[in-house]
Amino acid sequence: MANLLIKDLRTIAGGLPERLQDWPHIPCPTCARGSLLPVHDSYVAEESNTSKSWREHDEWDPDWIRGAFHCFLACSKPTCDVVRVVGEMTVGLGDYDFGELYTQGPTPYREVLTPNLFIPALPLVESRKFCPKEVGDRVDAAARVLWLDPSAAANRLRAAAEALMDDRGVIRRDVDRKGKAFRLTLDRRIAIFKSTQPQHADAADFLLAVKWIGNVGSHDDVLHINDVLEGVEFLDHALSLIYDESRDEVRKRASEVTARKGQPKTSL
Repeated sequence: MANLLIKDLRTIAGGLPERLQDWPHIPCPTCARGSLLPVHDSYVAEESNTSKSWREHDEWDPDWIRGAFHCFLACSKPTCDVVRVVGEMTVGLGDYDFGELYTQGPTPYREVLTPNLFIPALPLVESRKFCPKEVGDRVDAAARVLWLDPSAAANRLRAAAEALMDDRGVIRRDVDRKGKAFRLTLDRRIAIFKSTQPQHADAADFLLAVKWIGNVGSHDDVLHINDVLEGVEFLDHALSLIYDESRDEVRKRASEVTARKGQPKTSL
């Protein structure tokens, strides 16, 4: 089944257009079902003073422009919390022009808005309601830093996988042949989980991928938001496989319908 939340987040990661009416679907962190819409009179985009000083350069072009923006976002459900988004504003070549401000002759330019922070943070996983508390807390920690520091977010996803192993009763420490205690790596814990709880073998494979993305986030500053969102999708799928019992309920109901040969319960 397609993960629509991840699809929305990937679209947001590609940048927000200058025209507020063109902003993509932004998921609400309060109800997790509604769509956040920009509050028009709250939107502010400003060019930085340093960027303004570059205009005096003989080679200046509109794509030198740099600045920041902020805006309030409101859910279509009026009882949900208002969200503030803050980020960077740049100008680059576009396939259409938003106005005359950045147009030189036939060459169109457009503003690109790159979010750095959402307060409160946007939801990351569709299976959040199934999460054990310690796992969910680490997912929430990843959500808070994702847009500003993807590598840090990846590290928090790795911590969520560790917490998931704790919840499933997988040991953290073992004893070597000399009787000395040592800490198990997450790689080893996932292998133990897969072998001792084979019904969750598929989930273990997804968690191993989360671990590798988290490792890169811990040691190198090379991850982009979309790299981390891939890890989020893997973790979300693992959580669903382990904790979502609705599949079993649907299977049970399907078996009952088959046993009745489609007849409604009331007619029996």
